Amino acid sequence: MNPCCAKRSPEEEAQYKRNKLIEKQLKPSTDRLHLVLLLLGTGDAGKSTFAKQMVVLHKDGFSRAELEQFVEVLHENCLSAIRVLIEACRRWHIPMAKKYKPHTELLMRVDIALTEDVAESVQLVWETDGIQLAFTRSNEIQLPGGESGTSYYIQNCHRFAKKDFLPTQEDVIRAKCHTTEIKETDFAIGKTEFKMVDVGGQRSERRKWLHCFSDVSAVIYLAALNEYDMVLEEDGKTNRMQESLSLFQKLSDQPSFKSTAFILFLNKSDIFKEKIAKKPLSEFFEDYDAFVGKLDASQKGSDWEQGAAYIKSLYCMSFSGERLYTFVTCAIDTANCDRVFGSVRDTVVSHVLTVAGF
Repeated sequence: MNPCCAKRSPEEEAQYKRNKLIEKQLKPSTDRLHLVLLLLGTGDAGKSTFAKQMVVLHKDGFSRAELEQFVEVLHENCLSAIRVLIEACRRWHIPMAKKYKPHTELLMRVDIALTEDVAESVQLVWETDGIQLAFTRSNEIQLPGGESGTSYYIQNCHRFAKKDFLPTQEDVIRAKCHTTEIKETDFAIGKTEFKMVDVGGQRSERRKWLHCFSDVSAVIYLAALNEYDMVLEEDGKTNRMQESLSLFQKLSDQPSFKSTAFILFLNKSDIFKEKIAKKPLSEFFEDYDAFVGKLDASQKGSDWEQGAAYIKSLYCMSFSGERLYTFVTCAIDTANCDRVFGSVRDTVVSHVLTVAGF
């Protein structure tokens, strides 16, 4: 399936028409479908971001009161990002000009708030050669929101610092906070009602997952394409993609999910496109060149498309369930999420009704 195209493929169009035919055959008492979608994946894969996109797309966005709740989150994202980079410079002995010392000392204080003066210090320190050098090694540190998130927070720090600041819908989509509780998002599309369940992806949060495994219509597993050179926040040494592949294998082998639709989102395609141009997959996977060499002419594409195909093959080999549906996604792109979820909706409806015997 090709989620990058707004127009349905012939296969998707046939499935869509089949779903419509099935829905017409449903009795009036059961003509509303109730589907539970469980978002799973390792930490920072984009689960909460995708859930927030459903609020924007299908619940008229966030209310003013909800937007206001993200002011402090975005302030903390901005301060945390610059602090991580300052600490990296110190740990790696990257020199910074003495004139910036008052600014770095101010930013490292735990009792400061993001005022306009502090935002000016953030901007000045961010633009130094030392911080930019540390930023090129972002795969070795734990930046809130990753590279793109950190750039977004700092580039918008002056706007965030204004006294009358009210986050936009995009700000909320970008805001980063660890999910430490089970969050449910309810919305409807036509005659289909969805409950999307988002649970924390860090290792410490996964013990809560078992409570969510019953009565699930589909598992949506998010895996970040850009994590092939990154390490876990939890231990600072385990490769993130290897952790994700291992978790994916264990989940797909769960008896609870034997008849459950399994959706794989290969997420953060925007960052992946940029990263693979600088850090080829062949540097991290010995069999990558051989994989590309076996692709026929119709399968070959750009470096990032071939890279995504390779990573998809790793997840397909790790999957032990009955059927896997895969999409390449960018969870911060609202239009992409809209197109992808349209296809996911048809896929899940078809799967659920088929299992039910329709």
